[in-house]
Amino acid sequence: MYKTWPLWSGALLLVLCSVLPVPAAMQVEGTQSLRLPKAALDVAATLDGSKLFVLLKGGEVQMLAPTGEVLERFTVPDAAEQLAVSPEGDRLYVTAGQELHIVEVAAIHVLPVLNSPAKGADDAPVTLTVFSDFQCPYCSRLVPFVDEVLAKNPGKVRVVFKQFPLRMHNMALPAAMASLAARDQGKFWPMHDLLFANSSQLSEEKLRALAKDAGLDLARFDKDRNSQQLRDEVLRDQGLGQQAGVQGTPTVFLNGKLLRERTPPGVQMLIDREAARAKGPAK
Repeated sequence: MYKTWPLWSGALLLVLCSVLPVPAAMQVEGTQSLRLPKAALDVAATLDGSKLFVLLKGGEVQMLAPTGEVLERFTVPDAAEQLAVSPEGDRLYVTAGQELHIVEVAAIHVLPVLNSPAKGADDAPVTLTVFSDFQCPYCSRLVPFVDEVLAKNPGKVRVVFKQFPLRMHNMALPAAMASLAARDQGKFWPMHDLLFANSSQLSEEKLRALAKDAGLDLARFDKDRNSQQLRDEVLRDQGLGQQAGVQGTPTVFLNGKLLRERTPPGVQMLIDREAARAKGPAK
């Protein structure tokens, strides 16, 4: 007598067969050789492979691009033996015998102010560059935090606002252009505050109402806010942000370095450190 298998068993066998690993051959696509100035002790790369850190004998570290170009050089303790790097590449973990050294590194992006709205002393040693979207709820929550930082650091901090409207927000671009039209009438910051206070209810009608509340000449406002010149300014800010790695909002840079710290004590510590660095060593 033949034993019959339930129908589901055949289906199970098919599924099991479909998940079996398929053998794959490895092929070398190319090689590249770089001549280092000293013997290499260790190598580590960021998660995305955009930066390679090489620890050389004697405590020198070279940061390389994928092409092999040397982006930066700096030193760690002479006795350093091994290194590891954080996924973002902003921290190196260097071991030297029983000692672990944590080295903070940061890319410094050139973010020219140009004619972007700014407040604070022009000669302030610390510049906070904020890439923001007027329809972003997280951006609106950042406003009082930035204002508090500015109030606590008179003469020490300047805030520069850069436009970065996201495609997912249908009123973000019109709001950005409306804010620049207000800037051209000397009312950017009042309009900035009104836009963020009403970020969840923006519309064409609301923009005009806020412009009126800000004390703008509405005829001039309507003309300016639809101009190609202001649209080009927004696109310029977006391009600058993209070059610096901005992917979402709000994104803040402190003297050109991406600000990951968002707690008041942490940000204040970074501001004080940058201000002291700008002042130079005490004599």
